[in-house]
Amino acid sequence: MSAWIRLGLVGCGSHAWMAILPALRFAPIDLVAVCDLDRELAERVAGAYGAHAHYSRYQDLLASEDLDVVAVVGPPGLHHTVGLDVLASGRHLFVEKPPAMTYRDVHQLAEAAGGRQVMVGFQKRHARAYQLARQAVTGPGFGKPSMLRLNYSHVRTTPLIEHLAFMSIHALDLARFFMGDVVAGSVHLSERGGQHVIALTLEHASGSVSMLSLSALEPRLQETLELAGDSALLRVRDLCELTVERAAPEWEDCYQTGPSMMTSWRPDFTIPTDDNNSLVLQGYAGEMVELADAILHCRPVNGGIDDAVAAMRLVEALVRAPRGFSSLDLG
Repeated sequence: MSAWIRLGLVGCGSHAWMAILPALRFAPIDLVAVCDLDRELAERVAGAYGAHAHYSRYQDLLASEDLDVVAVVGPPGLHHTVGLDVLASGRHLFVEKPPAMTYRDVHQLAEAAGGRQVMVGFQKRHARAYQLARQAVTGPGFGKPSMLRLNYSHVRTTPLIEHLAFMSIHALDLARFFMGDVVAGSVHLSERGGQHVIALTLEHASGSVSMLSLSALEPRLQETLELAGDSALLRVRDLCELTVERAAPEWEDCYQTGPSMMTSWRPDFTIPTDDNNSLVLQGYAGEMVELADAILHCRPVNGGIDDAVAAMRLVEALVRAPRGFSSLDLG
């Protein structure tokens, strides 16, 4: 394989246009061909992003083009159906989240992978603030993570399955990204005017705990993460502010204040560099870099189909949960 990978795109809608296609320039990815049911849209996208061919049938794209990987960006049904055909053709696969709307269908994609890469659009993992947070957590002085608190709340989104599979799935994946596999949990689920408010507690295999607030009754999108270690604490707010408080385990530490007690990071929007680009800050650039690197170096991708299987297991457990307090039935 060359130092670049050859990619075909199925689905040229607004998300592909705004987030996926512009992020390709950050990675060694050659956009070869695009496909959309709207032939004029496919032609316009091909011209704008330098693809040499465009199609209105994905079957023709798969039959005609020499591709390493195909990205499928559209509704979940498209991810699942086209994704299975991509894997059957022997190519690697990138799909946006959710890969499908049921645990069973996501698991089917995982089983069909057959050693090929199947990356899922969990771009939060690759957002710059969360990457820096991960470095802080694994670096010296932070200690073993003990508790994660995450608010991922947003505008009205119904029904519950869409609230969870399109929105909350990011929070569920971040909890596993930072804290590891989930072994148990409890939830309080309430409904107001058709909208849902979820207070979720997860126990991880490491013995650590995550507490997630997942509400569809907040303005815009509210995203705040706090992660405690061994008397150390980090906070990430809206992907553009990270603070890390150094370990202070004793009462006398409370009286020793100074500049060294906290470090912080934020993007510098006054300087037009890639590090300050919104695609880097949101994680779309990082996920394309990860996709290319995993394929080129034949290693497991960070944010793959197994992570989606684990996330959809939690989604379906929450859908099954009764109103009020209950233990999470992980099946």
